[in-house]
Amino acid sequence: MSKNKKILYVLIISFLFIFSVTGAGALMPTGATRGKGAPSETQTRVTKSSQFVKRIANNVLYLENIKKGYDLSGVNVIDLTGKSRVSQKKKLAELMFVNGVLKEVTLR
Repeated sequence: MSKNKKILYVLIISFLFIFSVTGAGALMPTGATRGKGAPSETQTRVTKSSQFVKRIANNVLYLENIKKGYDLSGVNVIDLTGKSRVSQKKKLAELMFVNGVLKEVTLR
């Protein structure tokens, strides 16, 4: 194989590789953002938090580190305290917020 043919093959393969890699960026949906940023208004924001329970009284959840209580009306409460192997003295509440509104509490 001559030197010119080798150079031509290397150039063709290089161009094919470059165009295949740069074309992959075209598959990203429009409006997609890279990195961290504020979610748009149409996106649902889900946050989770784990706190120790101080007490539950009159359908209100009081946590050890937070002074205000969370009203549990309309909130899905999952009680797994009977199956807990961690501690029988303290309960852990896993809180799930959707757009800043408490939607689910899991007690462990």
